[in-house]
Amino acid sequence: MTYQSKKIANVIPDINNQIFLPGIQREFVWDKEQMIQLFDSVIRGYPIGSFLFWNARGKFAENQIKYEFVQHYITEGVYPDEFDDVRFRNPKVRDEFATDLPDKLTLVLDGQQRLTTFYIGLKGSLTDRGYRQLRKKPESWTRKKLYINLLSDPSRVTEDDRKLKYILDFKQPDPSHSASEYWYPVGDILNVETQDERYALVDEIQDELEAAGVSHSAINRKYIEQNLNELWRAIHERDTINYYELDSKHSDNVLDIFIRANEGGTQLGKEEMLLSMATAKWSEGANSIDARKKITTLVDKLNGYDAQAGFDFDIGFILRNLLAASELSSKYDIQNFSDKNLQQMKEVFQDPDFEDALFDTLDLVESYGLDGHAVSSTVSLIPIVYFFYNNDNVKLGWDAKDGRQTRTKLFYWLCSTLLKGVYHSAPYTLINAIRNDIRSAPDGTFPLEELHSTLLSNGKSLTFLEEEVRDMVQDLQYGNKRVEVFLSLLYFPEPASQHETFEVDHIFPRSQLSQENLVDEHGMDLARASRYENLRDNLLNLQFLTPDENSEKSDLDYVEWLESRHDSQTERHYIPDDEELYEVANFEEFLNERENLITKRLLEMSDEIEEQFGTDEGVTASSEAAMD
Repeated sequence: MTYQSKKIANVIPDINNQIFLPGIQREFVWDKEQMIQLFDSVIRGYPIGSFLFWNARGKFAENQIKYEFVQHYITEGVYPDEFDDVRFRNPKVRDEFATDLPDKLTLVLDGQQRLTTFYIGLKGSLTDRGYRQLRKKPESWTRKKLYINLLSDPSRVTEDDRKLKYILDFKQPDPSHSASEYWYPVGDILNVETQDERYALVDEIQDELEAAGVSHSAINRKYIEQNLNELWRAIHERDTINYYELDSKHSDNVLDIFIRANEGGTQLGKEEMLLSMATAKWSEGANSIDARKKITTLVDKLNGYDAQAGFDFDIGFILRNLLAASELSSKYDIQNFSDKNLQQMKEVFQDPDFEDALFDTLDLVESYGLDGHAVSSTVSLIPIVYFFYNNDNVKLGWDAKDGRQTRTKLFYWLCSTLLKGVYHSAPYTLINAIRNDIRSAPDGTFPLEELHSTLLSNGKSLTFLEEEVRDMVQDLQYGNKRVEVFLSLLYFPEPASQHETFEVDHIFPRSQLSQENLVDEHGMDLARASRYENLRDNLLNLQFLTPDENSEKSDLDYVEWLESRHDSQTERHYIPDDEELYEVANFEEFLNERENLITKRLLEMSDEIEEQFGTDEGVTASSEAAMD
């Protein structure tokens, strides 16, 4: 194993021509700040760690699974179809091009994040989405290139946590300049080869600033020269890429070398290590498949199925479901990914029913009106995926009696487990037990009764205690991930039907409960008005309405809206009978009374479930002891 060095400018042209990524590599995972920090370190002349390259030749190189480096990076896997030249994942080197590659290839085992950062910063772009903008709308995204401010003082370090000496940022092309900012495209330094060209460039920059209206005396030429020279040295002069080389004789243990080499820096996550193991094993033999490409493609397919639903599945979600569907232990560690187990998982992955079970689960959850925001833990979906897979992807139509019952049970199960956080501790031990109950149940039925007992025996429960409910309603605020789940359960089983969708509505309109309005229109003192404003987003002031109802209600005074409704509305939404409480002045009393009604309803629901399912006294007692 030899040790060598290269300049960044000499490595960049070889990327995606001679230098590629092996199939066992992970995805590019660095964020914008990490990329900027790397360039700042390189320009300062700081060491950035060694690289590990694997050389392959001839037929051996041709037969390896290879991926290209991302050049035009987009920060999410779901984006507009019109964006045809950006990539979130590394593109695979297509077989038809494999024979056109050089005889000798270099595959990067350690250093992908750093080399990709150089490639994006010097030859590519970064496209990111505006805060809470829609994924599929082209206008939600902004394409940017890496720039350095040549007029920043290179003797000073920023006072923020980044401690940057050189001011770099990803910006839209052609940013404006001023006496304190000249944004130079970092990639343009590749075309500056000599000292004379650097001097000429400084003159050009000064002329450009003066043409933009900056006076000659206001331009700090010294800063421009220092910043530009250090950038040039970092890319053209210093041997920054220090690397070890392996040759093809190491192929038998390259996976182990790869995992060990990546224990530093942005460490390999467990999912990335396990995906690398699957990629290595599944590519063996006649029936070989590229696990990395197949699994990441499935992840993107799930996330893009309904882009506005906001689900953010990852490779770990697929691997965990593969363990469950393969009837293997759900313990998520390297020892469980033996060659035998990986082969079993490969067979399940190739079964079309496995993918169908994932999408049937997604369809079911969305039909409940829940989205990626509400389903805060994707672990909670694993038992449902297993149920579909184990039952040949049974259809749960609302019109069929059996389907309706199963659909309702699954709905209660999902909502209650999300609210109670049953997977927060030892989740996969629990999933093993849950899977056994589902597998033992009659075909097409979801064994909620048995699962209730299983949770109790593990110190958890599907039912609620009064203190637990009151804590929840006091803590949950509009915008919290669990609000929609709580309201879905409160209106149980109505949201389990496909007949209606629901939206979260403020009973007393937010505008009515602003501090300013309360003081001006209702004559409240400032302290009380501030208290009311702080309470307006509490769960106790929220209800589910259909889109039509919500549109009709809008910012109407609650009493005015209620007069247009049927008398059953108060009961349906757990509204106190005392009409005096509908006045803004009595808002706090309204919330207190509604808390009692909601708490009563969920405790009644718990009693109904206890009566319906029955519980062993010993099991219940052990559960209560565990909860204490």
